[in-house]
Amino acid sequence: MPTISAGALKRMLHLPMNVVTGMPRIEKDPRGGEVVIVPVRPYARDTRRCAECGGRGRPYDRLPTRRWRHLDVGCAKLLLEYAPPRVDCAEHGVTVAMVPWARRRSAYTRDFERQTAWLSVHAPRSAVSQLMRIDWKSVGPVCRRVADDLRAEQGAGLFDHLRSIGVDETSYKRGYKYMTVVVDHDRGRVVWMHQGHGEKVFDLFFQTLTPEQRESIRVITGDGARWIDECAFRWCPTAERILDGFHIVSWATDALDKVRTAAWRRARKTGTARKGAKDPIKGARWALLKNEADLTAGQKAQLECVANTDETLWQAYKLKERLRMILRQTPETAAPLLRQWAADAFLSGIPGFTPLGEKIARRHFDILRTIRSGLSNARLEAVNNRIKTTIKIGYGYRNLDNLIGLVMLKCGGLNLKLPGHQ
Repeated sequence: MPTISAGALKRMLHLPMNVVTGMPRIEKDPRGGEVVIVPVRPYARDTRRCAECGGRGRPYDRLPTRRWRHLDVGCAKLLLEYAPPRVDCAEHGVTVAMVPWARRRSAYTRDFERQTAWLSVHAPRSAVSQLMRIDWKSVGPVCRRVADDLRAEQGAGLFDHLRSIGVDETSYKRGYKYMTVVVDHDRGRVVWMHQGHGEKVFDLFFQTLTPEQRESIRVITGDGARWIDECAFRWCPTAERILDGFHIVSWATDALDKVRTAAWRRARKTGTARKGAKDPIKGARWALLKNEADLTAGQKAQLECVANTDETLWQAYKLKERLRMILRQTPETAAPLLRQWAADAFLSGIPGFTPLGEKIARRHFDILRTIRSGLSNARLEAVNNRIKTTIKIGYGYRNLDNLIGLVMLKCGGLNLKLPGHQ
């Protein structure tokens, strides 16, 4: 009966860096079914390399036979078998020798982990664990290892040629759990993520960059948080700090919603709005927050009712709409309109809009730079939506490092491809 040569078996199993030392054998799997065992070894030149640094070390001893899970053959699991030696590295001491088919401290081959990571980007973790026949708790660490490997391959190139960046925080768990996200506006990808938010966390990003990479940054976008201003000035003093138009309008919408809530409570106390009745102010929440051009006929009718019912709330709504329209003007047209708006908001006496008028006056030139540049955090907000979608798809990632690895695979522009498709 003809047999398969070792060379043909290597090509079939996609093992270019290995030597197949014997014919495959079939054993019973304790969990049911059968497993195929393929004995392998590295090339002689790679048998005594330190797993930490890749440098050559002196032979120390040999460990018992180990097995690594490889891509399935048909419906059977496939395991690579090898007894790795330990070497005495001049830098790291006695350590297990590197094997080319698997990452350090991993029970899976590189091809198996790459396919698992690719599936994790496109499917829920429960489906990935069922398809790959591994424990669902193992999927997260696999994604982290693959992402770390791909980032190491690209090296400092991830931060080269950064010209305009956006920074924002996004929640990843209930209980005010946030992580900071930095996006490259030009390439539309996440370049850095870290647990927490605030000045100290943003400092960590700039500490990762070289002086040349920090000097290449010309624009930093984000909301009006002062810690962004302070970090930007300290690390990139020549960069332009640009506020996000979406967040500027959100200042007004937040103040408007507080005015609406106060108006509805006043109506409840005076008896003009009965409990359980359809109250025009309470029901007009989305009509008040929505852009005027996008209103439906029913929402326009609700706003007419608000205008006839509560003059303060109607005035707050008109202030919000005026601010939104000013942000669409040219810088020359917007400058006097913005000053007038800040004065009107301050003198209106409306709770929430009086301090907002002071804030707009204080950030006058920052807002004009935003209008002049035409940049916004729209791309960053879109990335945040992709991150939240990724979190929902990979439901169950409790370890933040594993979750960051999954997000970087999906949104970080990493070259993740299926094995054999490179």
